[in-house]
Amino acid sequence: MGYICAVAASFAGLFAFVTASPFLYLDYFSLSPSVYPLVFGVNVVVIALSNRLNIHLLRKRTPQQNLRLGLAVQLVAALGLVLATALNMASLYVVVPLVMMFTGMIGLITPNAISSLLDHFGHISATATALLGGIQFSCGALAGVLVGLFQVEHLWPMVLTMLGAALLGNIGVRVLTETPKADEA
Repeated sequence: MGYICAVAASFAGLFAFVTASPFLYLDYFSLSPSVYPLVFGVNVVVIALSNRLNIHLLRKRTPQQNLRLGLAVQLVAALGLVLATALNMASLYVVVPLVMMFTGMIGLITPNAISSLLDHFGHISATATALLGGIQFSCGALAGVLVGLFQVEHLWPMVLTMLGAALLGNIGVRVLTETPKADEA
């Protein structure tokens, strides 16, 4: 369940951002509608780049190590977003890179969580991946609804949801999965 928790939580954080992004970029930061898709789309590029990074890192690291790295970076990015918001320093130049760090880690988290999950449940791989996918998108949808419920003209609903998701992902992997052996850490 820890691997499913990691993927579901990272998607919950992603969907919190996706739900809030029109408000964030168009209203809060006053970007023009023609610039919004470019700034938003950079996140897709970062996810693709982190997938490539994952392939490179897997030459010397285990999937579990990359998974934990991705989750740790997401937590740092979410804490940075909360801190920037709390200190009233949440400018476009601070928020965009932090969101990119958060969303980009999906390229490290998802493939390594799936690989690790299938190591344990290869005999029922179709069921395991279907369960993961269903829970992943359900948690993403719930996070989007949560952010949408708070019609607050501020960043707090998004950043707190992203922080909560990052915390759940990190805790889930550490509590619900085996600790990597010393030679894997």
